Amino acid sequence: MSTTHRGLVLAAFLLVAAALAASAFAALAPTITSFTPTSAKPKASITITGTNLKGAKTVKVDGMSAKFKVDSATKVVATLPTKAKSGKIVVTTAGGKATSSDSIKVS
Repeated sequence: MSTTHRGLVLAAFLLVAAALAASAFAALAPTITSFTPTSAKPKASITITGTNLKGAKTVKVDGMSAKFKVDSATKVVATLPTKAKSGKIVVTTAGGKATSSDSIKVS
């Protein structure tokens, strides 16, 4: 194999290796599969269940930021804001945003 061909093969190998490495470290999109309770008062704790939730950056209820703790890649516990209103729950991670299919009822 000539030096030129070896160089091309090496370049192709490095491009493939870089693409594989990038995909291995890419953040996966989060999902929300459920939350409990489905109805709560402001300041109550809610448990959000889903996938790829580890590393959550924000949790919002009807657009309002909530305090939260990530328990695992599948569980986040959040506290409803004092002035929370009924609405969808959104969890943001490096992989994107997950929005609940149902709204939590805040009373």
